[in-house]
Formats: sequence, C-alpha cells, structure tokens
Amino acid sequence: MTKSHYHRGACAAAALTALAATTPAVAADITFSGFVRQEVAVSLSDDGNPFNTQSSKYNGVTVPLNPLLDGLPTSATRSVRTTDNDFNLFATRLELNSTATLTPEVSAQVKLRAYYDWNLYDDNGDTSFFAVPIRGGDRGSLLEVSGREYMVDLPVAFVDYASGPLLIRAGNQQIAWGESLFFRVLDLPNGLDLRRHLILDPAAEEYADKRVPALGVRVSYQVTEEWEIDTFVQQFNPSITANPSTPYNAIPDQFTVHDRYDWVDGSWNVGGRLRGQLGDLGLQFVALSRRNPDGIYRWTKSGVTTDLPGMAGSGAVLAQTPFEVDPATGVVSAREWFDYASMVRLNGTTALNSAVDDFQPFTSLIGAFNVGDDHALAGRELDTFFALPGGLRGHIERYYPYENVFGFGANYIFTDEPDTLFDQLIARVEMSYTPDKKFTDPSLSQEPLESDEWTLALVFEKYYRFSPDYPATYMVLQYLHKSDSDLFGRSLEGYGGSIERDATGVDGYNALALAVQQPSPSLEWRFDLSVLYDLRGGAMFQPGVKWKPDGDWQVDLYATLFATDDDNRNALSTVDYADEAFLRVTRQF
Repeated sequence: MTKSHYHRGACAAAALTALAATTPAVAADITFSGFVRQEVAVSLSDDGNPFNTQSSKYNGVTVPLNPLLDGLPTSATRSVRTTDNDFNLFATRLELNSTATLTPEVSAQVKLRAYYDWNLYDDNGDTSFFAVPIRGGDRGSLLEVSGREYMVDLPVAFVDYASGPLLIRAGNQQIAWGESLFFRVLDLPNGLDLRRHLILDPAAEEYADKRVPALGVRVSYQVTEEWEIDTFVQQFNPSITANPSTPYNAIPDQFTVHDRYDWVDGSWNVGGRLRGQLGDLGLQFVALSRRNPDGIYRWTKSGVTTDLPGMAGSGAVLAQTPFEVDPATGVVSAREWFDYASMVRLNGTTALNSAVDDFQPFTSLIGAFNVGDDHALAGRELDTFFALPGGLRGHIERYYPYENVFGFGANYIFTDEPDTLFDQLIARVEMSYTPDKKFTDPSLSQEPLESDEWTLALVFEKYYRFSPDYPATYMVLQYLHKSDSDLFGRSLEGYGGSIERDATGVDGYNALALAVQQPSPSLEWRFDLSVLYDLRGGAMFQPGVKWKPDGDWQVDLYATLFATDDDNRNALSTVDYADEAFLRVTRQF
C-alpha cells in the first residue's frame, strides 16, 4: 500500500469523523458498532476450478494435433505443477460502523470494511485476490485500498439531509432496488464485486455484500402519503470480476483481460424511480441511463513482441494481433480452444474468424485466414499455430457502453381466511426492458451483439405457521425469464457448443428459485434452504443453519451444491466445480 493510496481512504473516514467530533456534544448523537468475522469455504469436490492454470482440464494431458503443415508436432502436452486445494476461502473480515446525528436534519454514516485472505489457495502464479486494474493504484472502487491479499474500503460514507418529505443523501453509497432472490431485475444502479466469494454467499442476503459503492447524490421526495420519487446521480463504477488464478475466477487463465475503465473514467449514471400505492396494489416505475457495469468483451492487440519459432521478426507482427507466444499457460491445441470457448459460451470457429478479420493485414502476414463456418478446417488452422510456438495466449478487452433501462414493478397482498395458505400472500412482479442492449458477441468481434432485452421476475412470498410450537416459516417462490441473456448476462447465442460443434444458441433463459427459512421456538436457531433451478438442466442447492446463542456471537454454516447437465445449455454448469461448505463465525460489538 503506498502512502498516497492509504491517505485517500483515511482522509475520507477522517473527514466525517472530524465533522462529528467538532459538533457540540449536546447536538450530536454518535453510535459505533461492528463485528469481526472468520469466513471459511471448504471444497466438497475433487474438481478444481477449470478456468485456472493448475486445475485446467488440459494440464498434463497429451492432446493430438492435426496441423495444416507437414513436419509440425502431432501432439501437445502442457505440464504445469498441479495442486489440491481444500480451501476456496479462508479470510478474516472486520467491519466498523459509525452513525452521527449532527442536527435534527443532518446525519452521517461511515462503514469501514477490511478484508484479508490468508492465501491458502495454491495456483501457478503470483495470485492477487484483490488488486485490480480498474481504478488507479489497483483499486476496484474509489474509496478503496487493495493489494494481493487484502482490501480496505468505505462502502458507506455519506451525509443525509432530511427535512419533512425530502431526503438528500450525498457521498459513497450503494443503491438497492428490487427484491428478487438470485435475479437482479430492478436492482440496477450498482454493479457487483465478485472478488470475495463470487455469488456463493447466502442467497437470502440478496447481494448485500456485493454491490459496488460509488460516489453520488440520491434525492427522495414523498409527494403524498402514497407516492414517492427517488432519483440519483452516481459516478459509474463497473462490476469487479474475480482475478486470474483465484478460487472463483470465471475467465480462463489462457487469456489476458485488459480493462478499459480509463476510457470512461468520470462517467455518471442517472436514474429515477416513482413508487406508490393504489389501494392494495403497490406500483413502481424505474428509468436509468447508465454504462453497462458488466461490460463487453472483444479481441484486442496483445502488444507482446515474442517471435514465432523460425519466423524472425514475426513478434512485431504478432503484437498487432490478439495473441502472444505462451507455451506454459496458453492454449496448446484446437481441442482445448473449442472446449473452453463452449464453457464460457463463445463460438470457437467465429472467434477465430474475428481474430483474423479484425486485425488485418497483420494476421495475413503470419498466414492466418478466415475459415467460414468450417469447424474442422478451423481446428486444423488452430493446431498449426499452436504447434509452431507450443502454445498461444489470447488477449481480450472489456469496455462499457451506455444503455437505457426501463422497469416496472407491482405487488399485491391477498387476503383470505386467517391462518390459511393464501391469507397475506404477497404476489410481486418485476420487469425491465433495455432497448438496443449490447452483449459480448460469441465471436469476440469488435462489434457487439445488439437486441432489445426483456427481463421478468414473478415472485410469491408468504409467512405461514405450520405449527403453534414454531414461529412462522418464511417462503419465497420465484420465476425468472430473460429474453436474450443468462443469469450472468451472457448472450444466449453462445450456448450449445462443444469440442465437436460450434454454438447453436438457445431461445430464452428460464429459471425457478425457492427459499425457505424456519426459526426455532427460541429463535436461537434458523434453518434455511435456497434452490435455483435452470429449466435447461442445472440446479444449485444451498441448505444452511444460523446459530445465535447470544447478542454477541453468531455462527452460519451453509453448503452450496450444484447438479448440472454438462452440455453448455444451462448457466450453472459454469460454476459446477464450486461445491463447498461455507462457515462464518462472527463476534459483534
């Protein structure tokens, strides 16, 4: 951590603390709270993360090659040290919260979050869990200091002004809209930070620890008793993906990602929500203009000038293409290329064609050519270029286009005979529409896919007391439909590929979710179950138990289990390797 990076985070916390400290004691009401927590995730599977070097499906495997040129190797093997990782996560977290009521109208909140991973996960490389090339100084967000094994940030650092029906909130904040489990239909203002535990935290927490904070101003106004307007202007900050060679990395290590946040640094998202009540019917209307926080991926120049064997000077040409020579951790065969392309929902053949066509004339100078839709010919061309240097690494970039999103929500509470299943049943619908939404093309071409996307969540929510000896059981049942992308925002046109065939695409993404929570009679225990089912053949099960013996201690134990069809036609097969038991031991103060 450099002195200047530490100074930024420290000054932000000190400024609000000083503001509270200089207010006369009789006018200020300051509270402090927090917790320290140990978080541990133990793998329940012998399968390592296939997107990492040491647990790659092709590490130590001899693969046949079928190059176009005679005299080239007819097989390839990448032998990298393998390891067994029992721990996906072993981290210590500290959170400190301070709230200060400065005047009857003005208050301030600050949350300091410190997270340290003890680095028990072993991969082949100088693994960095938290330093990311988004903000300067390897920070993921503005008020953050991060390094290989730690991050310290201020996810909350704002001042509130409240006067009658008006609330103004200014500072670093997260804006949580929408109430769907697993699905972010109306939860649109902020991206997600996936560095700590991917999406594997308890589902009932609804990404509470994941939203990326950003500087902004939020204004809410209660127009009448029934209607409220909620608006915001917030600095754009993208979603943050897990780094290469970390437990939950989802982009294959054989590729280098160049983040282009610097192209849009200083951009701002704006949005608003009108929320109200018409009798028993609750309504909300949402509109945002934002940069897509997930970003678009496409090929980019490698800039690396390593020559191909026997081709002096070819490195200068290769640097103008998306590839660099890398026998150790690059792709070594067409089989590996097609397999991993399908695993991340890309099209291996069209990805080759884009790499050739979008970087002319340099790709032609090294003998590369467009193969059309000939999958077999694509394999032979790829094997030729992998055989020459023994392996190639690909380079891609992520950039962030603007988009407009419009949303609608409604909820209704049914009434029936007391203590019946339908009495006080809450039905909710959330919808969003993004015209001309841009998606990563499965070919990684320079031009993204573009289509109008609809997202729908239908939710039924109910407290029901099955026994007079137990508190009411909380139950949620949900249905999700997305017209053009999956749970992770990937285009459905990249679905259905394999080693032998290119992606065929699928029509629509559909899933069901169920959540059940049952407290014990003493409220000391709570038993949870969350299920996500992809209707094309993938499921995630998350049973759990919370134990709170007193007001200071809490123990959470969860298991996350996946069962998926391995045909690249469901979203959850991407994380099928991540079966684990997850323990949190928390001491609150």
